[in-house]
Amino acid sequence: MVTDEKKKRHGKKALIAIVVLLLLVLIGLTGWYLWPHETTLERSVRAELGQLDGKTTAEIEAELNRVVEEGNMSISINVNPTFATGDAEGTLQIENSPANLYAQTVVITRDDTQEILYKSGLLEPNYHIQTDRLLVDLDAGNYDCTATFTAYDLETNEPIGQAAAKIKITILA
Repeated sequence: MVTDEKKKRHGKKALIAIVVLLLLVLIGLTGWYLWPHETTLERSVRAELGQLDGKTTAEIEAELNRVVEEGNMSISINVNPTFATGDAEGTLQIENSPANLYAQTVVITRDDTQEILYKSGLLEPNYHIQTDRLLVDLDAGNYDCTATFTAYDLETNEPIGQAAAKIKITILA
């Protein structure tokens, strides 16, 4: 039986989650507005056509059948990428869903130093990066980071929005 106290706690958790989501959207929109807009973009040489390996046919069909409104953008990245060493390829698993209407770039920065650790280049919808190297040879350890996705209009290459995800990069040796 669910008590009133449990209902109140569940309601508070839901309210906190909504407030955090709204703050992330606001931060993303503010960052997009203040971010210097690049006019030339390079395609990612690491990008491969198609979705990430290991997805079932049902998962792919569900994603393709989903109705995506013009203003929505789906982001996908491994929240715990692992690298054998600081200069080895790691399991980034960045994907621009085929349901997205926009190309994307991904920039990963360290939360403690704001150092840029990775830049993806432009990923068109239905492209992904399974593995790649970081720009910086990090020492062994765990690093709290933010992956910032910027959406670009496919016709004009103008930035149109941003979203971010917190990730933790692990360097094994």
